[in-house]
Amino acid sequence: MLTLSPGARFVIGIVITAAIGISAGTVHLTDAIPGAWIPAVVAWSGIIAFIGSAIQTGLQGLGMSNANKVAAAQSLPADQKIALAASAPEVSQIVTTPAIAQAAGPIGDGAKVVSK
Repeated sequence: MLTLSPGARFVIGIVITAAIGISAGTVHLTDAIPGAWIPAVVAWSGIIAFIGSAIQTGLQGLGMSNANKVAAAQSLPADQKIALAASAPEVSQIVTTPAIAQAAGPIGDGAKVVSK
């Protein structure tokens, strides 16, 4: 799996943000670079912003790991975590508290949720 350090992702994000600012006209280049260069720099900034944004989105998707998914799931309430786990086809039974087992219901995925 392709991974990049957080520092590299940060630098890529800064470059893309600068390119967006230049191509949108928010960053004015007058007197910063020679006037003849401004149209080319603005055009290339637009290209870099577009392609860079797509690459950054792809890097975010590739950077998702099981640890990221587990961390995101930790914010869910217990009954939702159990419902997610019960919906997985490889799960045959979940043993939990009587209250959660009763809330899951007796049919469908809820039938997999039982209590001691």
